[in-house]
This record gives sequence, structure tokens and C-alpha cells, in this order.
Amino acid sequence: MYADAQAGRPSDIRVRSAQVRFRDVALEPPFVISGRPLTHLTAVTVHLGVVARDGGAVDGIGAGILSVPWSWPSSGLDLDTRDRVMRELVRQLAALAAGPETGDPFVLWRPLYEQLDAVLERAARSAGVESIPRLAGLIALGPVDNALHDAWSRAAGLPLASMYTATHLREDLGRYGEHGRALYPAGTLRPPRRLLPVQHALGVGDPLTAADAAPGVRDLEDWIRAEGVHHLKLKLSGEVPADLERLRAARRIAAPLRPDLRLSLDPNESYALPALAELLDNLAREDPDLLAMIDYLEQPVPRDEEPGPAELRRIAARAPVLLDEGYSRLSQLSVLADQGWSGVVIKAAKGQSRAMITQALASAAGIRIAIQDLTAVDHALEHSLGLAAVLPVSWPGVECNSRQFAPGANAELASRRPESVTVRNGRVAWRAGGLGLSAGSGSA
Repeated sequence: MYADAQAGRPSDIRVRSAQVRFRDVALEPPFVISGRPLTHLTAVTVHLGVVARDGGAVDGIGAGILSVPWSWPSSGLDLDTRDRVMRELVRQLAALAAGPETGDPFVLWRPLYEQLDAVLERAARSAGVESIPRLAGLIALGPVDNALHDAWSRAAGLPLASMYTATHLREDLGRYGEHGRALYPAGTLRPPRRLLPVQHALGVGDPLTAADAAPGVRDLEDWIRAEGVHHLKLKLSGEVPADLERLRAARRIAAPLRPDLRLSLDPNESYALPALAELLDNLAREDPDLLAMIDYLEQPVPRDEEPGPAELRRIAARAPVLLDEGYSRLSQLSVLADQGWSGVVIKAAKGQSRAMITQALASAAGIRIAIQDLTAVDHALEHSLGLAAVLPVSWPGVECNSRQFAPGANAELASRRPESVTVRNGRVAWRAGGLGLSAGSGSA
């Protein structure tokens, strides 16, 4: 079933050095999610120096976002301390990537992924806390993993997607699932899309009209008129009456401007399933046209909760339900459908290897996928857009939240790829071609 994992490939690389850089990004205005205002985040860039089998040396760049309130929402430590702990996790994982081992990115990433729980346990003891969530570890590992793929492509001088085959990979990705057949990412990716519809984020309390907006804050009507966005991602509060009114108010503003309006709903873990069923039943009874606009629901229940399959399927009969914050282990993919979930969210911030494995296994199992970006900026946003362009997603929308909450953080990306941060008729443009992650994961 599997390719010989011991057999080397000419394109194998070895990591000889690692450097990590961080940047503080302020969110102006704050992004309100489930009553919690996000005021800043940490952008991280990992530089890995690698050596190819022929002796050539190149650098790979991987970027990510350390969103503490999302990945580590509760602790005895304050937010700034948790951020420092996560920064140190990135440094440790980047250092662990350097060593004598050679291989493709999946081979070099797998020991880091398998050691992650132990790394988190040591970091928790050092920080004086009981535990650090695995989700925080995943987004600390993500930029290291991303740099491996970037360097691998650059060392070989080949487009990245063209290397996701048996010619360049020591083993297929079937080892992570239960499908009984070989899986290679190149066989599941799609030709790059040139136009990517933008999901416009509407945080709890974000203004809908100019009358609602504080000075200097743009309202939803202004965004739609200026950019033509037609897919809204609404953050919900968890309160049924308030969320129903918010949904209806957003539709009243947006639908006359964009008859092709689509919605996705993100409660960010704020709902119990009976309350969510009440919200959807209300829409089905009183406003079926609004219900029909909803593409999916994202992580309605707390990440550590295991909802009953029957309850979840009842919700999914109204609108697909996707696992997001609760998706912390690849092994979960084999039981998602049995648990009642409709699909899963992929985030580039969790790493390219994990994204490729998730989409390959999901494609084989008929599991739906969507992509989100954690308010990614600069290289991280570029990677996320390139990934979205080639993933076999069930819904075409992409997040580009930083254009709303941290546009200045994309200045360097805007100088290189202005079309990727300029929304026209609700879409950003994507150009694939070249080497590494910045060329687009599907360039061929």
C-alpha cells in the first residue's frame, strides 16, 4: 500500500539552521468574537536554511499567526504571558527541525507532530500551568512546517504541487487514514482558481450602517458598496433572539445591494445544540429564504464538547456543520461522519503538511472542507490564499480579515501582489507560478 518510507529521494532536504521572527499586529478596530474583543495578534515568520542532496543550499520561509485568544482562550496566565510561551514554543520546534535527518517535508514534519504533546507538557511545566492546549501547539508548529515545504520546492527548483507525487515523496498519505489505498496530494488538488470570493467577517457588534458606526469605522453597507462583497461570515453571540435579529438586519442591508448574497455562521463555540436547533427551526418556520442563504455553521459548540450524533445530524439537516477549534488530531477525520459532523475547517496557520493530509483524506472519504485564515497577514495571508486556490473546497469563499482589521500589516504583500489584497466585485485575484509556498501551493 505505501511507498517505501526508507528509500530516499533526490529531492530530499536536510535542515541546517533555523531563525524565528515575530511581529506585533494591532487590530484596529478590535475584532469581537463571542463577546471577546481581539485587539492584537502575533505574526511569526520562520526561516529554515536547508541543504539538498546535491549540496545546494537555500532558505525556506514559513509564516503563521499566534492567535492566543483563539488557540489558548483560558488559563491562569494572562494573555501576554501566554503569547510569550507560544513564541518560545515556535523557537523550540524550529530548533528541533534542524538536525541530521533528510527527507521530504512530511518525513521531517512527522516527528515534530508526534512529539508535540511531550513538547507541550514540558512547556507547561516550565510556565507553571497545568496544560497548554494542543491547538496552541499546532499553530506554533505551523510556520515551521510551512518553511519545510517552501524550502523543499526551492531546493529542487520545482513547483510545489508537482512534487506531491511518488517521485518526490517517500510515502503516501494513506498511513494517516483508513482508506486502504495510496493517497498523494497531487491527485487531489485542483488547478488554481484565478478569482477567490472573499468572506467578509461581521463581528458581533460591527456596524451595519453609517448611523451605527463610530468615527473612522466602516460599516457593512460601505464595505459592500466599495468592494462588492457578497459572502458574509457572521459571528454569533449565542443568544437566539439577538442572533436572529442580527441575521435579519444583515440581510436587510446586504441583500438589496447583492442579490447573490451568501452567509456562513460562526458561533465560535457559543451555542448549545438545543439553542442552535431553536435558531434554525425559527428560520425554517418564519424565514426559509434566509435559511437557504446559509452555506454552513462553523464550530457551534465548545471545542472539548462531544455532541450527540443525533443532535448534530438534526442541525446538519438544516445547514452543514463544520469542525474547527475542535479539530486538533488527524485521527479525528476517520470518525467525523459517524459523530454527525458535515466537514472540517483547514487553516494554513496549522501547517502545510496537516492541510495536505486533511484535504487528501477528506477528499477520499467524501468529507466537506472549507478554509479559514485566523486574520492572517503578509506571507501568512499569501500562503492561505494560495492554498485556498487549489484545495478541493466545498465552498469557494476565503477569509481576508486583515484587510478589515489590520490593513497596514499587509503593506509588503500589497507591494508584491496588490491584486491579492484588493477586492473587486467581491473577489481577490490570484496568480500562481514559481517556487515555494508564495507561488501558490498548486502552481504546476
